[in-house]
Amino acid sequence: MWRAFDFDIVGGMKNAPLSVLELQRRLVYSLLRPAARLSRLFRLPLKTLEELIRLAYFEELRRGGAVPQSEVARVFGKSLRTVVQLEREYRDDFLAPAHEVERTRRVEDALEGGPLRAAEVAGRLGEPADEVRCLLEGLAAAGRVARDADDRYVLNRAFVSLVRDEIGARVDGLHHQLDVVTAAVVTRFLDGARPTVARTLSFVAAPEDVERLGQTLARAFREACGAAEDAALHKGGHARFGATFALAPMDAIEERDV
Repeated sequence: MWRAFDFDIVGGMKNAPLSVLELQRRLVYSLLRPAARLSRLFRLPLKTLEELIRLAYFEELRRGGAVPQSEVARVFGKSLRTVVQLEREYRDDFLAPAHEVERTRRVEDALEGGPLRAAEVAGRLGEPADEVRCLLEGLAAAGRVARDADDRYVLNRAFVSLVRDEIGARVDGLHHQLDVVTAAVVTRFLDGARPTVARTLSFVAAPEDVERLGQTLARAFREACGAAEDAALHKGGHARFGATFALAPMDAIEERDV
């Protein structure tokens, strides 16, 4: 099956017909390049990189139970018994800390729109109500959320910050940032009906001016997104969007790659 895409390909050609499979391969390859670049920097053995790719793919397939274990076994070319064992090992070891930080962020995101009961939060997250209630109680004990007179949980905006120093939160922030990039790729290349904007600039600047520039842009970025959210909540009808901001020296990897 062939389909035409307005897509730049090797050799400078444009508007050349790409098969759906070829487009899929090119998009995945493009998103794998940052992982490969870091692997080069860290000199990771290829076997380690392959294992991490399997882990990430496994996690995506099993996220929220979207793909049954039998289908995962078929995709991985493994027995169902092996897949069950893999899931147990991944959940109990590598992914456990990352999942806890991610679940905390997702709960706080759910409460951004206003107070919710535990069952309502669980419904939005697609997770068991008992587990979500336990997580909410833990967040309440830490002062990150509060419970009102109607047994609804309220986000403590004085506590929650978009900038956190803990390494776990930083890694989760990276996950969230790349989620936005991936959503933009899907929308721009595969589903152009919904509003999506992507812009990238490369420029030169004096290093002593960049920190001030970053603070100015980040402040305007946050204020504009906050104003759009306030307007949407006031109107009563809205969809969820994500936006990300990054400013970095483009030679950072080359300088460390020794």
